[in-house]
Amino acid sequence: MKRYLILTLSLGLFISGCASMMPDRTTAIKRATETKEFNFTSKELIAASIGTFQDLGYTIDVLNAEFGLITASKTQGTTSTRTNLEEDPFEAFMRALTGIEDNSDVIIAPLTLSATITVKEISVDPALTSLRINFEGGERKFSDLFFKSFFAALDKSLFLDQAVE
Repeated sequence: MKRYLILTLSLGLFISGCASMMPDRTTAIKRATETKEFNFTSKELIAASIGTFQDLGYTIDVLNAEFGLITASKTQGTTSTRTNLEEDPFEAFMRALTGIEDNSDVIIAPLTLSATITVKEISVDPALTSLRINFEGGERKFSDLFFKSFFAALDKSLFLDQAVE
């Protein structure tokens, strides 16, 4: 029993030590996560991407269909300023209790997310097009699930665009 416990603890320490030495994702892995191929023309894919951005609350900032480039942005959160006159009564009580004077205003700035899509035709007959999307926003890191959900929304937009035709 003692041997089993020592072996288990040693194995656990070894695995956790190796996990902490794992390097960040390589550029190739990031690119594979951000890229998907579609059986649509670049024109159809650009139109569906614009619709997807709008569905997700983004505003189109740059659209260059000739180069297959779309840049969009979205603001999360609101800007709010609270002066001492609008002070929270609980905070005022705590400040009076602790004797800490704070005469500064509180400003909460919104977070702006930006996204860039590049669309590139791989073959013309049959139409095969590659789409790569990059997201940026402060220190936020985007997970595989984030990209999967974006591509699911894009698939839905492509389906809706086909149904209309």
